[in-house]
Amino acid sequence: MRKKTSIMALAVILVLATCIYSHAAPGRYEQKLSGEGWKLWLDHAAVWHDDDIYLPPVDISRLPVNPPSCGWDKLSLAKGKTVAVPGTVEEHYWGEIGGTIPDVGGDYRGVSWWSTEFYLAPDLAGKRIILAFESVNLRAEVFVNEQLVGYDVIGNTQFEVDAGKAVRFGQKNRLDIRITDPVGNFSWNDNILMRWGKNLIPAVHGFGGITGEIVLKAVDDVSVTDIYVQNTPKPKEANVIVSLDNAGGAEKSGNLTVTVHEWKNPAAVVWQKKVKATVPSDGTEISLKVKAPKAKLWELAGHRTYKEAALYEASVRFASKDGAIEDTDSQRFGFRYFTVGEKNGDKRFYLNGKRVFLIAAMTRGFWPKNGIFATPEMAKRDMEALIDMGYNMMLLHRAIGQPPVMEYADRMGLFTYEEPGGYRVWENKEDNITGPDQMALDQRRIKLERMVIRDRSLPSMVIYNLKNEARRAPDEDDVKNTKIVHELDPSRIITYNSDRNRDINWNERVDPDPYKLHMLPFDDTVHYRGWWDHHHWYAWAGYVDFNYNNPEFYLRGVVNGPTAPAPADSLLRLDESEIIFWGEEGAFGTMVRLQKIKERLETDPPTGFRELEHIDWFEHYDRFLDESGFRSAYPTVDDLTLAMGRNMHYFHGRSLENVRMSNIADGYNLNGWGSASTRTDMVDMYRNPTGDPSILAYYSQPLYVAVKIRDKVQEVGDTPVADFWIINEANLKGKATLEITFKTPDGSTVHSESHPVSIKGGEEFGQLLVKEIKLPALKESGYYMLNARITQNGVEKACGYDDIFAVDITAGFGGAALGAIENDGVVETFLKDTFDVPVDTSGNLRSAETIIVGKHDFGEDAEKYREILDKVVDGATLIVLDKADKWAEALNAVSMSKPPTYEGDGIIRRGNQGRLFVGNSHYLAGLPQAQSMGWEYQFFYQTGNVRGLKLHNWGTETIVALGAQHTKEILKALACVRLGQGKVILSTLNMLPALSSDAPQAAVAKKLLLNLVQTAQD
Repeated sequence: MRKKTSIMALAVILVLATCIYSHAAPGRYEQKLSGEGWKLWLDHAAVWHDDDIYLPPVDISRLPVNPPSCGWDKLSLAKGKTVAVPGTVEEHYWGEIGGTIPDVGGDYRGVSWWSTEFYLAPDLAGKRIILAFESVNLRAEVFVNEQLVGYDVIGNTQFEVDAGKAVRFGQKNRLDIRITDPVGNFSWNDNILMRWGKNLIPAVHGFGGITGEIVLKAVDDVSVTDIYVQNTPKPKEANVIVSLDNAGGAEKSGNLTVTVHEWKNPAAVVWQKKVKATVPSDGTEISLKVKAPKAKLWELAGHRTYKEAALYEASVRFASKDGAIEDTDSQRFGFRYFTVGEKNGDKRFYLNGKRVFLIAAMTRGFWPKNGIFATPEMAKRDMEALIDMGYNMMLLHRAIGQPPVMEYADRMGLFTYEEPGGYRVWENKEDNITGPDQMALDQRRIKLERMVIRDRSLPSMVIYNLKNEARRAPDEDDVKNTKIVHELDPSRIITYNSDRNRDINWNERVDPDPYKLHMLPFDDTVHYRGWWDHHHWYAWAGYVDFNYNNPEFYLRGVVNGPTAPAPADSLLRLDESEIIFWGEEGAFGTMVRLQKIKERLETDPPTGFRELEHIDWFEHYDRFLDESGFRSAYPTVDDLTLAMGRNMHYFHGRSLENVRMSNIADGYNLNGWGSASTRTDMVDMYRNPTGDPSILAYYSQPLYVAVKIRDKVQEVGDTPVADFWIINEANLKGKATLEITFKTPDGSTVHSESHPVSIKGGEEFGQLLVKEIKLPALKESGYYMLNARITQNGVEKACGYDDIFAVDITAGFGGAALGAIENDGVVETFLKDTFDVPVDTSGNLRSAETIIVGKHDFGEDAEKYREILDKVVDGATLIVLDKADKWAEALNAVSMSKPPTYEGDGIIRRGNQGRLFVGNSHYLAGLPQAQSMGWEYQFFYQTGNVRGLKLHNWGTETIVALGAQHTKEILKALACVRLGQGKVILSTLNMLPALSSDAPQAAVAKKLLLNLVQTAQD
């Protein structure tokens, strides 16, 4: 009995052994290793700072092995966190590593271990086991069962690891990934080199972790390693270029089958071909030409249109003759062709033979919580926000794009434009770095190559760019890399630089210009002319009327000069024979949607990048609404932040309108999108639009009448002048009628007229229809509306509008005795001309009940301040229009019976960074209320710096507040402080220059001062 049992046991063992060691059936097996259930442990004791680093390809057997500092036995017991992959250290430890404010408080520099287990079935024995990484940041050392099997230090790009020698079949395997995060920043700056010990690293964001998916692949000796679907000038034809690897050591013959079908729908085949294939020991590349006349073209989404673009897959199968080897893979693509063409000497962009105009935003690669990669949810939100505003392109700017973003761009019919990030490798004086060494140059090249190989089949991807705002002409290495990109993907545009040559005056022409280095689809010529990209950093916090003066002089138009009016000889006429790409417009931001972020974090605990900081800022804003009395104007924080974003959205809309109606430019890129901090742009990091999306959507629509009122702010009695253009990407053409109606603030029509027009249509996307229409004089204050529509045979084809704000500064005076302190007479002259009353300018101001302080200099004479403030204590009103900070300091000195009123002066760096906003106030009678101070108040932000005061709210009425994009602090730009029986009105607004200005836009500032005077005795 015992002998029989032994024989049976031996038989079982033999069967199991046969199963374990038998070769697997032919074909590929894939297992996703990323997802839930990973362990993250921070190895604080790890040594990494002075490591040597190694560029691919690496010989694993010659690399140093760095086990966990606690030892392998204790790694599984070490205290850590259970996390998901993709993930970053900062996602899970931001608030624990350091302070949460400022934004670098949670930065972790060093080694982290990411660990999980996976199982390999016995029948996979004999296959090659490959671990495919979508991306990590920055260095990855990959261990399987405590053996080093992989290493990569390029960062944020794809790589693969052969783990076959370390894995065990029929049992669990342990995967440990040692991530080193040695350098990085949390800003847009990708210019400089960074130092990792003795090594130089191209700039990178400062997040460490596994930033993409991980897939285990079990493949036979011959495997498909790459599929490149190359679009051609015939949109329904493409080249499928298949790369096959052979790890078996001997030549293999078989059949290669390529099937093109609808994406994720294998049954919907549009083309298929089988060819004989011989794969030598060092691999091979096979190219097949696809002709699919029944395929649908990949096209741009319609304006604000959500629909799936026409996507296809090239599915590839290799099978050996003996049936022992098989492998399959596929690549997403679209049938389309994007290029530069020319009509009547004008270079233009074309998609599938039709002209297109690019409306782009630029993202810097920052995302919520983890900081550096897009989740599928966020990638979708990103592209949906793009569509909601009417954009058709996303610039992946200063940081390589992420696959989920590219997928949604492909699916939604949106273009992408990509920079690898970190390419400039400039010296870094702070770290005593003089310039790139060969290793740094090699790192940037490898990253660039990987980016191109990863994305060259994607229909959304149309332009590669090396550098943003290069300040040095390309060297031999730049030219070499440009040619490498073109060789890897000859079907797309590659440019050296985004921005113009700033070594020359912007009116000059250099031909050839090295900064214009670019290559075009299927053109092996290196061009130094034909591509003109210009960046502007807008000086003000919103739209100003001199952005459009007349049809011959307007911002970014046919004739273009600096952002302020300039002599005719300094204007620049754009050159139609080049692509004209306004590559970075605006450069000003607004506050993020603090309330929307807070609401999100109420359901998703704030453990990640800057999340607690956003909550802190929300609470600061929420307290401000209560303490300032602005809650009546802005019921919620979201109401306020949306109002603050309105100016930026409106500016971009009107500027985009100028560019489109000129019919000269080919693309417009709005700066920017989802920045890392509270310095944000059209959307915040969470992809919440910072203003009403319909503002920009109006100006991005394919067909409308662009109504251009030359001065949108005027005084009652003025006569407006307007011009009328058509934005026309809908091929409206032929004879038509332009009908105009002008309405008063109460909605009554006071004027109408019509004009015959002839519309060109076709590729003429913008056209002047009628110019210099004089409208009736404005008879009352408020908003006037100028509507226009185009009809053909009585049927409306297009419409549009513009509005005017009229200001009445003729109101009578209440009778209080006026006085002025000034050394130039500006205030006195204005008050006398306006009210026709005497103004006391004597030194003692004995009779003055209301005193206005103009330009003056008391120096450090505290007695002069006290003398005037004593009059306020006795009941006078003091209106300070100059040196408000000095007067605020003086207030502290006479207000010792209560907490100090003044804490300091605040200057919002650069005028376009600050957001002036108002609540509801009797001081604003006849002026817009409960809004961010937009174009109606443009005179106030037409200066360099916008300033405010740090004033306590005790006894203070805020009239105009000042917020910004980079601080939670809300300052006071116009405030009334009670002092004894009187009050002091402190202003940091740009009001004094308005009093002597003839500009119609100055009327709002004049009106505000009159209101302050009129209500002085309230």
